[in-house]
Amino acid sequence: MNFETSIVKSLNHWGASHVGLVKFVANDFVYLALLIGVLTFLYIEYKVAVKPLFSPFNIRKLIADGALWLALPMVTAVVISEILSKAIDRARPFVAHPSEIKALFPHSLDGGFPSHHMVFTVALAVCVIEMHDRAGWVVVAMAVLSGIARVMAGIHYPSDIIVGILIGAVIPPITAKILNKFRFKRL
Repeated sequence: MNFETSIVKSLNHWGASHVGLVKFVANDFVYLALLIGVLTFLYIEYKVAVKPLFSPFNIRKLIADGALWLALPMVTAVVISEILSKAIDRARPFVAHPSEIKALFPHSLDGGFPSHHMVFTVALAVCVIEMHDRAGWVVVAMAVLSGIARVMAGIHYPSDIIVGILIGAVIPPITAKILNKFRFKRL
């Protein structure tokens, strides 16, 4: 058993005593993070909106900013993650070591490298940090806790989480540079 598998095995045994908590943090934190991200985005857009609030200009700005500066970086990161996942088909820990590691909740048997949850949540966090520092760091903390819980659940290796974090952290700034190069500015 390699070092990474032994980490998963140790955390998985502890997590087996806290299945409800592990499942909530591993699966549902992404929804809370998304809610924080969307609310932060709407708050920032509201602060800069011109009066009247529901003018066609503000609605166009909301849609354009949301599509270009929030959705596009996250979708790009997830697409890159999917491509990488198809190229590197690595069995999840509970599939590769069924006698030692148990999935603490039902999960598909597809490859787990990199963690799409981490890619999405960290990309969201990076986008939110651009808008509001504190809210973004809350999302970062949620992503890290979710990653640890996903290792505890036996559905990811630590390297799946780390690579997911790296992809999620790198793609939004690259996307922003490309958008800025083509003169797409926040309205």
